[in-house]
Formats: sequence, structure tokens, C-alpha cells
Amino acid sequence: MASWCAAPSAAVELSVRLDRLEAPGVVAGPIVAQLSDGVPATLQLTVGEVSFENQRWRNVRVVCADFSWEQGRIECRKGEADVGASIPLSFVYLLVDRTLELVLRPSAAESWTLKGRLDERAPSLRLEIDNGSLSRLGPWLPADWPKVTAGQLSGVVTLDGAGRERLAAELTVREVSFSDASGLHAADKLGMQVRLAAQRQGASWTYRASLDWNAGEVYWQPLYLQGAGHTLSADGVIDERQISVARGGARLAGIGELHGSAIWDRHSNRIDRADVTSGALEASQLYSQVMKPFFFGTALGELRVEGKTELTARWRDGHVQSLEAGLRGLSFEDLNRRFAVFDANGRIPWHRSEDTKVELEMKGGELLRVPFGRVKLPLTMRGMRFRLGTVEIPLLDGTLTMRGFAMERPQEGWRWTFRGGLSPISMERFTQAVGLPTMHGTVSAEIPRVSYSRSTLEVDGALLFQVFDGTMMANNVKLIEPFGKAPRLAADIEARNIDLGLLTRAFSFGSITGRIDAAIDGLELANWQPVKFDAKLESSAGDYRRKISQRAVQNITALGGAGAAAAIQGTFLRFFDQFGYERLGLSCRLENGVCKMGGIDDVAQGYVIVKGGGIPALSVLGYNRAVDWNELVDRLKRVIQNNVRMIVQ
Repeated sequence: MASWCAAPSAAVELSVRLDRLEAPGVVAGPIVAQLSDGVPATLQLTVGEVSFENQRWRNVRVVCADFSWEQGRIECRKGEADVGASIPLSFVYLLVDRTLELVLRPSAAESWTLKGRLDERAPSLRLEIDNGSLSRLGPWLPADWPKVTAGQLSGVVTLDGAGRERLAAELTVREVSFSDASGLHAADKLGMQVRLAAQRQGASWTYRASLDWNAGEVYWQPLYLQGAGHTLSADGVIDERQISVARGGARLAGIGELHGSAIWDRHSNRIDRADVTSGALEASQLYSQVMKPFFFGTALGELRVEGKTELTARWRDGHVQSLEAGLRGLSFEDLNRRFAVFDANGRIPWHRSEDTKVELEMKGGELLRVPFGRVKLPLTMRGMRFRLGTVEIPLLDGTLTMRGFAMERPQEGWRWTFRGGLSPISMERFTQAVGLPTMHGTVSAEIPRVSYSRSTLEVDGALLFQVFDGTMMANNVKLIEPFGKAPRLAADIEARNIDLGLLTRAFSFGSITGRIDAAIDGLELANWQPVKFDAKLESSAGDYRRKISQRAVQNITALGGAGAAAAIQGTFLRFFDQFGYERLGLSCRLENGVCKMGGIDDVAQGYVIVKGGGIPALSVLGYNRAVDWNELVDRLKRVIQNNVRMIVQ
């Protein structure tokens, strides 16, 4: 040093080596400094390795082309660091105070300023960031994290102390974007404020942190969230084994607040313990922002929700141990009109290994567009097993009774069973509710054991209905994905002694007195539309009045042929309003969209639909053996809805 200072006219170089340099969180060495005189002097630093937290750089090279060392002040006014990329820098180091100020300027609008006191008794570091590029932090993040592609960071981070270090940070991030290779975790234009205060206590850190998310959007499969005033806060302890949250809180804009505590095991990467409670949450926003993505593709995937709810949850040993939901005026309705619940109030407690009882009452609801009234649910739960006592549900002007309802969820999925019955309800009110033409009379039913498993509902036995003063039975009933987007139904249906007067009056078809039997074998529906069946209806055996009106004849001919209508219009028969008949019947075998039709007898011209009898008597024939199903349905709709009369030329 004396030679270099005393002989400025000679070419002098000074070389200094430091084996190791330590500061809070930073270790560097060996460091070799080479100082060359001149105007200005130059300095070259070569560092074998620098480590900060878990990051390491090797063979770091710093060249300062404008260097000075005067009266204990070491200064580099024009420097450049090579750490895989060239970064302009400057620094000042005061020997007496052992303080350092290092400024990195990776770009014109970006600076990273490190200020520190390298005193082993009271070391400190302060990092000031102005428009720092977040993409530079990629190497500091775990390899399996999404890659940051854009964003700026501004703020201050401080670290000081020896043995009981204190860490503080106040940062603002803007326009942050990230994504991973799978596309399942991504963000765009995030903006947030982050605050952190932590202090080391032996081998652990106590901390307090908060986050205000005010802009941008995040997709973290399956959740999609937008920043609009959401906040998070937590304080606790971090050590090598776990991260604990002694007090945590979240305020979700438009939804409400949650509070709780948790312990995250860093080795098993799971929640060991957690307790979470909420205030009153807006159910509509809770469903649309948080819950809806988890229900995608299920019956709960498209709902309209109103009301409030309160939640309590407890985790133990990595599993949810208990949940409790309080409902206040909760209503939800499937947008496809398959089900709805209105004004539900009560408490739903659930426990993984203990029996709990539900206290729940709902004002009413709908199932497949049929409304039901006020009902209480005496439900008992234990884990994934649910039991329901006998429930009587007001249904229109009758009652639906459910007995022995039991539901559980083994590995293959949900399954449940129940039995029940339906007391007489008005067909007029029922058909109006489901959007069918108005029918008269009543319907009642006995419901045998109904079971649901593997997305399929099956009836063990016959569903028995009393309708149109007759009896209808449905056998071999199987409903696949009943609440899916395209449910499929299979069944065999048999009807006996149906009153034709009630039936035809219901559909404004014209008047037919008498009774019929019907059978629909191999019925298959897809999304409630027929795709296959073998159907036949025919006059019931017995002695009863058999009359058919002229309007009914004309409507029948609109479906199957025009011969009878022509005969009526061209003869004295047009003056009669009713005709006698001996038998009537019609059949349709539907396959591949075509209905192969028949009647009670075959004749040369076609088939007999109505065989005349009495005075005056009239027979009705059908001529088309194969009819497009959609065309036949359109004809029937015109007859029923508009009372279309066939004009025969």
C-alpha cells in the first residue's frame, strides 16, 4: 500500500485476498481484489463463490473502471458485474464505519440499492428496489413453481442483528404475470401490497405478514379469481419442521371474512392442524367465485344462489375432521330447472368420526319443475354416511313420503336408497307444473326400493300409479346420470283400464268414451326424448259405453290417414256428432327415428285403428306403415295444442 501511494509516477498494482466474508444471510469467498494505478485507477474483483440464502453464484467478476481509495473511503463510480449477464454498478465502502452502499442498474428505469453495515457485532442490510424486474427472481424460486414472465417490484427489505436477526419488508408489485408448463396455474397483471416483519429466535422465526391484492387475475386450477380488494394477514412461527399460523385472516371482497389458525408440515407438505371460522358470507359470491369451479360437470355446476352462510372447519392430521354450515335464508336453483331449494335456515354439522344431527328447515323447493312445500330434514351424519328418518314432503295438494333414506360414499362413488309413496295429487295441478297439457283426475303411487349407485338410479320392483281412473305400472326403471346434462331412462310401462274420457278431455282431442290398456316395452329416453320403444294400446276387455266423436275421428286421421274424414265429409254421416265403435287400438315400434305403425287388424289398404260397431258405426283406417317420428310428434302437437283439423281434398 505504501509503495502504491508513494510512487504515483510508476506503474503499480496491488493485490488483496480475503478467504471469507460474512454478513447477515451472505457468505462470499475467496475474494481477490486487484488494484491498478492510473487516472482514474481501476479495480477488478473476482469472487470464487457467493451464497445468499439458498442461491449460489460462482466465478463472479466485477470490474471498476473509475475507482478511488482516499482517507478510508473506497468508491467505484463506474463499474460492471458479470454474473451471467453484464450489470452496471457503483459502490462506496467506508473503512472506519464498515458501511457499504452498492447500486445495481440493470436497466435505465430499474435500480437495486444495497446498503449495509458489515459489523459482526451489529450487522445490517437494507435493500431498496425501484421498478425491479420480477423475472430476475426466477432463479430464487423453487424449480416446480410457475415461471414469472413479467412484473415490477418496488419497496424496501431490511435485515439486521446478529443471532437475533430482524427482517422487515414493504413491497409493491405491479403487472405481474406467471404460468407453468401445464397451463393450470397462471396469472395476469397482478397488483398487490406485501408487508412482512420477522425476527429470529434461535432456530426459528416469528413473523407477521399481510397482503392486499388489488388488481389482476389468477387461475389456479380449478379456481379463477380476480383481485378487487382481497386481503390476507397472518402471524406465527417458521422453523425447519413447520410453518404455523397462530392468527390468520382473509377478507374476500363481496364475500366476507374468515379467521383461523393452522400448522403446515414442511416435510410432508400438508396441513397438520387448522381451525377456520367465518362471519356471515354472501352465498351468491361464495358460490360463483370459489365453489362453482369444483362443481363443474356435476348437477351443482350451474346454480343461482341467494342468502348467507357461516362456516366452521377443522383439520387434524392432514384430514378435514369437522365442518359446520349455518344457513340464513339460503336459496339455490338449478338454471336448467331440475331442482331448487327456497329459504333454507338451520345448522348442518358434520364430523369425520362422530354422529351429528342436522337442524334444517326449508320453506319449499322444486324437483323436475314440480313444487314442494315446507319440510324439515331429520338427518343424521357420520363421516360419509347419512341417514334420514321418515319425511313427509307436501307436494302440490298431496304428500310425498320418504322412508329409510340412507346414503354413503365408498371408493366407487356416492350411493343411496329409499322407499316411499305418493298420496293422491291433482293431475291438473301436476300437468300445469311440468308444462304438459292440462289433465284431470288424480295420481298416486307406491314407491318400492329406489337405489342410486355409479351415476345410475334403479327401482327394485314396480312403480305403481293410479291415474285416469286406471292403473299404471313402471317396471325395470333405470335412470342414468339423472342430474347430468343428458340423462338416460330405460323402463317398461304397462297401463290397465285407463278412462278414455278423462284422457281425451285432458288433451282436447275430441271425445272418446271407453277404456284402454297400453304397454310400452323397451322404452329408452335420451335427455328425456324417446329414442326406442315398442308401444301398443288397445280397448280394454269388459262391458262399457263405447262412443267416439267426429272431432276425435278427424284428429285420429290427422295422425294416421284421411280416409275416414273423407267418408264423413262426403256422406250423411257428417250430420252425426258421435259414432259407435267395437274396438280401437294403435301401435308404434320406434327405431332409428322411424315409427313402424299398426292397429288392431291388418287390411289390404293398411291397418284398422277404430273398428266400427253400433248405429251409426264408423271404422278408421291408417295407411302409412312407416312414419318419421319427429313428423308424428309435430302432428300430435298440432292436434293437441292447436286442435288442427285435417282438410282432405
